[in-house]
Amino acid sequence: VVQRQPRICCISGEIHTPMATALCIAAAVTAFSGASSASGVVQRRAPLAAVSMGGNKKVYSFEGVDGGLLEAREVSITKPPVYLLTRLNEMKVATGLAESGLLSAAEEAGVFSKLESAGAFSTAEKLLPLVEKFKLLSLFEELLEVEAGLLFTAANFLIVFTPVVLTLQICGFVPFPQGPVIPVEALACLSTGAAGFALFATAFIIGNLQEEPASFQQ
Repeated sequence: VVQRQPRICCISGEIHTPMATALCIAAAVTAFSGASSASGVVQRRAPLAAVSMGGNKKVYSFEGVDGGLLEAREVSITKPPVYLLTRLNEMKVATGLAESGLLSAAEEAGVFSKLESAGAFSTAEKLLPLVEKFKLLSLFEELLEVEAGLLFTAANFLIVFTPVVLTLQICGFVPFPQGPVIPVEALACLSTGAAGFALFATAFIIGNLQEEPASFQQ
């Protein structure tokens, strides 16, 4: 902000009396204050809208003011909560399962009888404590707070791991495994592929659950 220096003119030339000197000083202060208040008034504009990409994070928000100045402030963007039960209700998962007739078709085909004879239910019963041991429910709850796009990205990396390795081996950039390394590489490729497809399905489910419920939209 450019401020103009006040000009004081004395018609009578030099001033020698103390009273006249005091009057000149008072006039100079008054003129300087008036110029500052007239030309140096700063009005704040409305803050610029910050773009939220999801997730709890801190960003820098810039506010514009008159005179071409910018003021940076650190603000926190909070990720909206995930309404799990509300989203399941809106997605009509139970209604879709009932209308599909999947359970009735499985019962008519004897799927449950075959699973029972194979001991699948007893095996599942024994595996239930592992859910609490490995805290799978807590893990799923934490994944609900992660952006679905990041989960899709990680899943895609795991899925393309095996094709990329095979392509590099065919092109000669990576040697083919030999001897005991073959089963290790095969296990690694199968594990990454299975984990990638499982994470992709999880990301798809979480992406649908992270959508804002229609009842909360204005």
